[in-house]
Amino acid sequence: MKAKQEAQRAVQELRKQGLSYREIRQLVPVSKSSLSLWCRAVELQDGQQRALRERKAEALARGLATITRLRQSGKLPSRRQPIDIQEVEQIRKLYCEEQLSMREVAARMGISFWRVHRLMQQSRITRRSGSEQNYVTYKDKPRFSPKQSLTQEEEQLRVAGTMLYLAEGAKRGGAVDFTNSDPRLIALFLAFLRRICGISESRLRAHLYAYADQNLEQLHTFWSERTEIPLSQFIKPYVRPLTPNVSHRKMSLGLLHVRYSDRRLLELILNWGEEICGSLGRYLSG
Repeated sequence: MKAKQEAQRAVQELRKQGLSYREIRQLVPVSKSSLSLWCRAVELQDGQQRALRERKAEALARGLATITRLRQSGKLPSRRQPIDIQEVEQIRKLYCEEQLSMREVAARMGISFWRVHRLMQQSRITRRSGSEQNYVTYKDKPRFSPKQSLTQEEEQLRVAGTMLYLAEGAKRGGAVDFTNSDPRLIALFLAFLRRICGISESRLRAHLYAYADQNLEQLHTFWSERTEIPLSQFIKPYVRPLTPNVSHRKMSLGLLHVRYSDRRLLELILNWGEEICGSLGRYLSG
């Protein structure tokens, strides 16, 4: 029974980091039915849901590309359909001139994503690069804007915030997710996000992890005041039931997740971490 509870907690924590069911099952061997049941109450952020959809679409695209190669080599029969020139020209206009994504093109035309994908391949319509697609995806959404010229104090904050994240932050998924129970470290990391990364305040989210006998209202008020994150941006808390083996070591202020849904910011922070570790490589060897 204890092993099952530990597996359930592990699965839920991995899901909160934005992992897909398939990725979780590679780390925790559980049945699909248990996985679905345990993760039912876990709420994903918009960025995490978008990242899961994108990864699924990429996997499907790779599968389609494999099928295409097999058909071209003669190992699978061809299922080509006649190309509708007007349809292709409409796709070209929406994708290339109006800068819509492939999914937006499909929705506008009332056809499937995969038909758009297939017609673009057959008509040799060049797809956008990753950076170009990122611009299209995020052009109408709040962005972060890293500060370029840093004072000595700000550079210290950049290094401190980056190393804090390497130690306590989620490395996978489509969002920055920093977790700690120490108000000082939470405040330091938020200063890093605000002053160095130039985040949009409206996209900040906070997620409280507390125990069943703690006052959630007081904890929410405390963390909202300390972080200057409005209570409206706190998502539903995770309340852990009390058990004899953990009650003596529970955190009096709970545990706080600070989340910011932006894959690019996550990649930037992790790249900074690699650079900092690389510059201090002489201390890491041996």
